[in-house]
Amino acid sequence: MDRATLGRLRAAIGLTEVGRLGDDWDELFGEVNRTIAGVAVSVELWRDVDSQGWRLDIEAPAGSVDADVQDLLAVIRAEVESAGVQIASIAGRR
Repeated sequence: MDRATLGRLRAAIGLTEVGRLGDDWDELFGEVNRTIAGVAVSVELWRDVDSQGWRLDIEAPAGSVDADVQDLLAVIRAEVESAGVQIASIAGRR
């Protein structure tokens, strides 16, 4: 990911600006808290130091209503795509 694309992605999602692309060891590149159904949800952008791949971690508290989480995922997916970034996969875990 280049600097311009990273900037667009951060702006689209509302992420803080942390991490330096030129530093091979920087992993966290942005974070923001969102609210769904009155519950705080953490969204973080990470770069894997080994593969140089990127991922968004979205952490909702246990017991969050699945429909609310799916709605948030749809919003974030649209924001990512509006920044011109392609989503390779979405994985969920509980």
